[in-house]
Formats: sequence, structure tokens, C-alpha cells
Amino acid sequence: MALKKSVPARYVLVIFIFLTSMVLKSQRAMMNVAILSMVNHSAIFITQNETHSDECPGGNEQNLTYAYREGTHVWTQSTQGIILGSYFYGYVFAQVVGGYVTFLLGPKNVFVSTALISSIFVLLTPTTTNFGVAIVSLVQTVIGLSQGLFYPASYTILARWSPVNEKSRFVSICASGNQIGSITGMIVTGFLCQYGFAGGWPSSFYVFGTYGIFISLLLWFVVYERPQEHPRISSTELMHLEENVSNLSSRETKLRIPWKKILLSRVLWVIAITKICWGCGFYTLLAKLPSYLKIVLHFPIQQNGLINALVYFSDAVTIFLSGFIADFIRKRQYFNLTNTRKILESIGMFGPAFCILSVPFLGCDSTKAIISLTLAMGCFGFCTSGDAAIVFDLAPDFAGVLYGITSGLASIPGFITPYIAGVILDKNQGSLLQWSYVFYMGSSFYFVGGIVFIVGASAELQSWAIQSPNKEDEKS
Repeated sequence: MALKKSVPARYVLVIFIFLTSMVLKSQRAMMNVAILSMVNHSAIFITQNETHSDECPGGNEQNLTYAYREGTHVWTQSTQGIILGSYFYGYVFAQVVGGYVTFLLGPKNVFVSTALISSIFVLLTPTTTNFGVAIVSLVQTVIGLSQGLFYPASYTILARWSPVNEKSRFVSICASGNQIGSITGMIVTGFLCQYGFAGGWPSSFYVFGTYGIFISLLLWFVVYERPQEHPRISSTELMHLEENVSNLSSRETKLRIPWKKILLSRVLWVIAITKICWGCGFYTLLAKLPSYLKIVLHFPIQQNGLINALVYFSDAVTIFLSGFIADFIRKRQYFNLTNTRKILESIGMFGPAFCILSVPFLGCDSTKAIISLTLAMGCFGFCTSGDAAIVFDLAPDFAGVLYGITSGLASIPGFITPYIAGVILDKNQGSLLQWSYVFYMGSSFYFVGGIVFIVGASAELQSWAIQSPNKEDEKS
């Protein structure tokens, strides 16, 4: 009884969304590190008639051969881009239709089952790599499909449990699970690739797959779609939520999704374009940073995982803090909600743009390059209280739908830009000049996205989001 009184039900929900987001993102990020141990880099240099670049001296490792366990797969940079990008084929499709599927099947059913499916296919990944690029890419697509459905479902549930003055911090806490997951996945995978069981890198898939299944089973007992359905919520908390969760109906089945008005909404497309732009920069860095640290800066795999973790840890910190900053500004009324979202989004877009742009000019100075990349991701975290939280402002009842559409479109670069970067790097994957093209590409997209959001975004509640529960004319 003491636990029930001391821990509000909405906080328990937020904790478990955080934990689930963490394990799913771990399952995603680990592939970027593990693939370094899957590949036989020496064989690639021979087949491409390429010698390893010595533009940057290998001072970060004593011996490249012993620092990495050579894998068995001869996958070039472009092939690795295809494999890493295949996750997003499923992810994009799932995000776009995720809002509709969530309404159709119920957010809890989608929330729990997709986390379970993702974990099962993660467990199958080591076996599938023996059947060729097509099969391992198909498995990655299924993982992306299941994880893509998870996020609209989680945002739909979260919107129903988030009081007005806690909304930004709830979003930031849940979103920080993504980055903590990336950190955990990269650190643990780097260690297991070197010292793990089952030959090294396969052990990382077994560990995170098993942990994901365990978390998925727990979700059935702790997640409820609405406060009114929770069997253990206190009457005080229930009353607080009913009074402070804005424009939210008590029954989902009487609502109609106003698809036509949503798809014709100008502000929706402003958010979508903004996210597509940062997606081009973010997913390029996510996929290629481990290769940059290995091939150019010569960091061994354990340090590679730790550095990747450091970069994304800065993102996690600012994601977490940005929600409290946004709520503080809202409470003190320093700026209206639209300007608050624009200020935080500006930090999140222009900060990475400048920091990533600086990397090519730092040459072989690994310390300064890592600092710049860490600052880039630290600034990027502020986008969570900009383009991510704004969907709750526009339409609380349809937050999952809006999030699914915009994030689905934002994920399209996930399978395009890693391949483009791979093609650029195939010319000479150790060349600082070729890597500079990759960094320039990412930086320019961040700049464009920031400008689009500043000019066109609005956090005003949309007229089509205000419905009478029995209204029947919103079928279009």
C-alpha cells in the first residue's frame, strides 16, 4: 500500500516506457558496432585493391589486427550501408501507418507485442548472417517494422497520462531512453565483441534479445491505456489527470481520425520537413561514426563503443534537461509555447550543424573531433522539446498519429543516407577528403531543417483536433 501511495501510476508508466525505449534502441544501435566485428576488413582492402589510409597515424591503438577480431563477411561500406539501412524500410512504413494501427488494435496491444517481436528477431540475427546479405537485411527490416509500431503506440498512451505542466518532461524522460539505450548498446556490444561468448559479437544479440523479451512480458502487467482503466490508481491522481490532461476524450472508440485535415495541415508538413532534414544528418552519423572512429582515427573496438556512448550520452542528458527547461519557461511565461518550441529547436538544429561542419577542419586531432561530435549530439537533444513535443500541443488525442507520420517520414533518410555515405567512402574509406563530404552533407541538412522550423512551426491547438465524442462528420 505504501508503494501505491508513494509512486503515482503515471510515473510508473513513464519509467516503463523509458525502459522499453532503452532496450529497443539498444537493439538498434548495437548493430552499428557489431558489424565492425562481423566484417573481414583485410579482405575488403584486398578485393578493392585498396591500402589502408595512413593520413591519420594509428596512435590510438597498438595493433589494428589484434584490436579487432576479424569477421568472416566481406561487406564493403556500401553493402554495410544497405544492411544498416534495411532497418528503416520497416521502420518508415510502420511509423506512417502506426497511428492507424494503434487506433485499430489498441495502443497497449501494439505497445507490448511489437517490443516482443523485435526482441525475438534480434535473437535470430546471428544465425541469419550466415545466409547472406538479403536475409540479414530482411531480419533488420522486421526489427524496424516492429520498433516503428512501438513508438506511435507509446506516444498515444503517454498523451493520455500527461498533465499539461508535466508534458514536456514526460516526453523528454521517455525520449532519453532512446539515447541511454544507444549508449548501453554501444558500450556493451563493444565489450562483448572483444570478450563475449559464442564467438564475440553474437553474444550481444543474445543478451539484448533476451532482456527485451523479459521487459516485454512485464509490460502486460504495468501498462494501461487510460487512467480510468488502471486498477490501482489513487482517486486523487485520477482526479488530477482528468482535470489536467487537455482535450482528451475518455473513450477512444467514439473518435474519428480526421485524416484529410491532418494530411492537409501546413504545420504537420513543417514538422515533417524539419524531421526529414535532421534525419539526414542524424542517421548518417549513427551509421558511420563507428567506422570513422575505427578507419580514420584508429580506435580499437572497446574504445569505439565507449566514444560512441559518450557522444550519445550528451544527447541523453540534454533530452532529459530540455523537458524541464521547456516546462519551466512555460510556467514562468517567459515566452509563449510556439516561441519556446522554436528556441529549443534552434539549439537542436543549428548546434549540430556548426559542430559537424567543424569536424573536417580538425583533421587528425581525435580529441577535438570527439568533442565536436559530442557537442553536436548534446545540442541535438533539445529537439525533443521542439519538434517531438509539439505534436502533443497540436492534437493531444492524435499525438500518436502525428508522431507516426512525421517520424516515419523522418526515418526515410535512415536507409538512403547511410548508403550514399557508403558510396562516397567506397572511393577511399580512409581518406579525410571523402569523410569531409559525409560531414558536409549532414551539416547542411541540419541548417535547412532549423530554418524551416523557425519560419513555419506553430504550437497552437489545431481546430480539427477539437472534437465532440459523438461527432460523425470527421470520417474523411
